[in-house]
This record gives sequence, structure tokens and C-alpha cells, in this order.
Amino acid sequence: MSVLFFAGYGALSIGALFVSIIWNVLWGYLIDKKGVSLIPGVLGNVLFLCFFKYNGSIVMPVAVSFYTFQQIAFLVMLKKKEVESFRLSEYLSYILFFPKIMQGPLADYKKITGELNSLIKKKVASRDILMGMVLFILGLAKKVLISDALGLGADYGYSNIQILTAIDAIIVALSYSLQLYFDFSGYCDMAEGICRMCGMDLEINFSSPYKARNIAEFWDRWHITLTRFFTKYVYIPLGGSRQGTMRTYLNILIVFFLSGIWHGAGFTFIIWGLMHGVMMVITRVVKPDKFKSRFFTFIYVSAAWVFFRARTAADAITLLGKIVEPAAWSGLRISIKLAECFQLDELWYVLKVTPIPGYSWSGYVCMWFIVILSCLLVFTGKNAKELAAGFEKRYELVTEQGGSRAFLVVCMVLLAALFVWCTLSLGRVSTFLYVNF
Repeated sequence: MSVLFFAGYGALSIGALFVSIIWNVLWGYLIDKKGVSLIPGVLGNVLFLCFFKYNGSIVMPVAVSFYTFQQIAFLVMLKKKEVESFRLSEYLSYILFFPKIMQGPLADYKKITGELNSLIKKKVASRDILMGMVLFILGLAKKVLISDALGLGADYGYSNIQILTAIDAIIVALSYSLQLYFDFSGYCDMAEGICRMCGMDLEINFSSPYKARNIAEFWDRWHITLTRFFTKYVYIPLGGSRQGTMRTYLNILIVFFLSGIWHGAGFTFIIWGLMHGVMMVITRVVKPDKFKSRFFTFIYVSAAWVFFRARTAADAITLLGKIVEPAAWSGLRISIKLAECFQLDELWYVLKVTPIPGYSWSGYVCMWFIVILSCLLVFTGKNAKELAAGFEKRYELVTEQGGSRAFLVVCMVLLAALFVWCTLSLGRVSTFLYVNF
């Protein structure tokens, strides 16, 4: 079923996946049974990835970076005997495991295969199905109702950088930062929800990263398994922090340079990676416990996202320049065309029964509602996993101690309504952003 789902992205994507799997099955067998060198197998994966990422004449297959990295990790674990032996069925189940096939996490081989094997004899619990549905619906709402609304504003802004005012530029940069957050967070919640419905836990890959107080903490919360991959397979083999201060700083810069290259082809991704690397070094010099500011960390991360999203470095510099350019602040106005990008039909239908449409500022209401709500959810609200955990505690209280069911009933009705709303909105949904990496 995962293969059929993947095939929906076209012949190139499914063909690339098959070629990659065949290559790694071959080298997995040779490493396990014949004891051959690991280097050709890993090198083949790297060249395979580079061919698609840096060949401008070919559209990049979806998720190629994710399954390539997972297969590199598998070959290394097999060579180090961290995996007992090569079993084709387990290997294919791991690579093609549906919840993580498109965007990760870069899950641990032994954990995934161990849990999949245990599911054969495990009875699926109704509580797991219910809690999985809670996570899935919350994740779906993040993607469908919030991320894509923010994405329309970001797309407009990055396509019209030259005409943006200073406030426009701030809203555009903020919108993309929030869009990426809700897009990736929503995917992770949905993936965890699917696993929970099956009776297993998926590794946490996203944990409220915009609440981080410095860049080191940010990377402990954002794409957690990618951070672990680069630490285990790049940073530590380079010497980690064992070869002196300056070598440690160089190793950090190398890791983030490679992270930039992994995320995309182009100078803008390298700048993005090095911005994080330089700030990580500065944080180490200053000491993380003395360098704590959620506001500064978010502003810096958002500025780096501008390079991540912009088509060229010049575009990124222009947009950031708009924010600090005195002339761009004249009039303190916001483009109505930008504001209209945030106008959700469902929200506008509600507003139409109020006096609001009669005012000149009505065109900005949806924009401010979505942006402010997004900020409140990101900076002050509980994440989906925390909400689901609280729901589960209340569920246990009701089922085990006979508490009132009223709260659960209200929550379930609201979740059902949210799911219907998301389903009706699926027609305008874009693909997940991280699928392109």
C-alpha cells in the first residue's frame, strides 16, 4: 500500500525509490553475508542523492533525501553489527513504513522492526485508536486550516518582494516561518496518530521548537531525528568535541553546511545552514545557559528561513532590507492584496453576518486573525501531543474511575466537526513542504 501511495507521485518518484531499494538490498546482503566494504554502498547512496538534487534538468523525486539517509544509516548499522543480520522482509517493512515514508522521522531501524514484529501478536486497543485519531485530526487541522492559509500569504510576498512595504515584509517572513512550523508539525502529528492507531509509538521528531531559548535548544526540538543523524554519522566521526575547541567549532560548521546542502540545491540553503552553524558556535562561546531568549531565537530563525524560502540570495537580502529600510516604513501600510491571501472562505462567511464587512479595514480581519491565532498556538499553547496526553488522562479517569463523560463528549464532537471541516477543505491543499527535500 505504501508503494501504491508513492506511485501516485509519478513514474520518476516510484522509479527512483525502486532503484534506491535495489541498490541497498544488494549492498545490505553483501555486507552481511560477504563482509564487503561499507564505502561503495554509502558512496552510491550519496551520488544517487546528489544526482537528483543538483541536476537542474530533472525534477527531484519526492522524499528522496529521507529514504536515502535512512538506507545509509541501515548499511552503517549492519556493518557495525548493530543490526543482527539482513532480513529482506524487515528491511522493506522499515523503508516502506507508511507513516514515515514521505517526511520521516529518520526512525531507528531496530525500534521500528521490533514494534512491527510485536504487533503480530498484539491486540489493538480502542484507546489507542481514539488517541491516534485525536493526534491525526489535530495534525490535519494544522496543515489544512493554518499552514496552507499562511502559505498563500508567503507565496504572494516572495513573488512580489520589490513592492512590499516594511510591515508587508515582516508579515511575509513571519507567515513562512509559521507555515513551515504548522506544515511539519502537522505531518508529525498525523504520522504519530497513524502509528498510535496501530498500537505503536513513533519517535518524536518535533517538540515546540519555537519555544526554544537558544539555537542549540531549537535543534533539540526541530527535526530531532535529523539532528541525531548528523550527530551520529557526521559530527562524531569528524571528532565531535574531543579534538579541541577550534576543531569542535569547525565540525559544527561542517555539519550545518551539509545540513544546508541536504535541504536543497542552491546557495540560499548553504547560507541558511551556515547561519545556524555560526549561531551555534556563538552560543557555545557565550555558553547556552547564559544565552537564553525565545524572542531573539525566533527572530534569528525566522531571518534564516527567509534565505531558505527565497529563490535567490538577492531576494532574501531585499526582503530583509525592507524591514530595516526607513523608506519602506513610510505610511505604515499593509498591501490589501497581501491581506486578501489570508481570507479563508469559511471565516469570511462567519464575518459576513456581522457589521464588520461594512468597515474599510474589514479586508485585514482574516489576516490578523490567522497570524495572531498562529502565534498564540506556537508560543503559548500546548502542542498536539500534550493535548492528546491530557485527553487520554481524562479518558482514563472516566473509563477506570467512572468520572463524568460530558467533557469527553464535548471534545469528541468538536474533534468530529474539525475533521469534517478539514475534509471539506482538502480540495485546496498543497503538498507537504518537506516532501520536496
